[in-house]
Amino acid sequence: MPQNRGMANLLATTATRGFLLALAAGVAFQCLNVTVKSLVHELPPMQAASMRWIAGILCIAPFAFGGRDAIHTRDLRLHGLRAIFHSSGYALWYSAVGLIPLATTAALSFTGPLFVTLGAALFLSERVNGARWTGVLAGFAGVLVILRPGLAEPNPGALMMLAAVPLSAGSNLVAKVVAGRDTPVQVVFWQTLLAALVFTPFGLWVWQQPSAAQWALALGAGFFGTLGYFLMTWAFRLLDISAVQPLAFLGIVWASLFDIAIFGKTADAWTFVGAVIIVAAGTAIVHREARRKIA
Repeated sequence: MPQNRGMANLLATTATRGFLLALAAGVAFQCLNVTVKSLVHELPPMQAASMRWIAGILCIAPFAFGGRDAIHTRDLRLHGLRAIFHSSGYALWYSAVGLIPLATTAALSFTGPLFVTLGAALFLSERVNGARWTGVLAGFAGVLVILRPGLAEPNPGALMMLAAVPLSAGSNLVAKVVAGRDTPVQVVFWQTLLAALVFTPFGLWVWQQPSAAQWALALGAGFFGTLGYFLMTWAFRLLDISAVQPLAFLGIVWASLFDIAIFGKTADAWTFVGAVIIVAAGTAIVHREARRKIA
């Protein structure tokens, strides 16, 4: 009985709930990656993107229109700013995911904290000390291990994924701000609606008649994407983004398992070596930033 009570008390803490939500979000996002990767193997990436977000509207609609003022927001400009970051980043991501293993996608996505630090120094005039610069340089050394320029044939998918990361990081930073003001339903609804409005014209431009199986994949992508963003938004309401970020590093575990189970192969050994370097550098940056805020 005392053991059960201790477990209940642990689950009742804000931090534990936030970590569990972020962990579940990571699994949902990898399920999203699997469905989208399967879809872009058969259809143009921009069509896959538009189908995914249209399906997302169907998934969020019962919650968004289920109550009075469920979608009302006073931060439409912030949602619009997030849509700029998010749509730009995911236009690259949808083009990249069909060209590289999911594990490589996950490994390169770990560079988010590096780009946040770099952006803070370049655009926000934030003072970055030598230790953080060392972490940034070490992280990008890990990227070089993955890409191995001059030693391995350049992969356009990896380069597009790397370019998508800072845009996605910007989207997450704005999401953290709006998550403190709007409900998860409002945040996910406006993200989904604006993304659908952005991607649908491009999808129609390259449209091919999808099969029933391809629409099923799109609905799966809409479901897992909506679920993942719900869970992550709730996690942002409970935890600082610096606390959520380390859990994202588990993504390479789920990605590797899905790579092998669904697609029969995963990234090469150098990708995992580079990922370890990036994770170590990113974790050090996040940890030092958390200690600085406490101090």
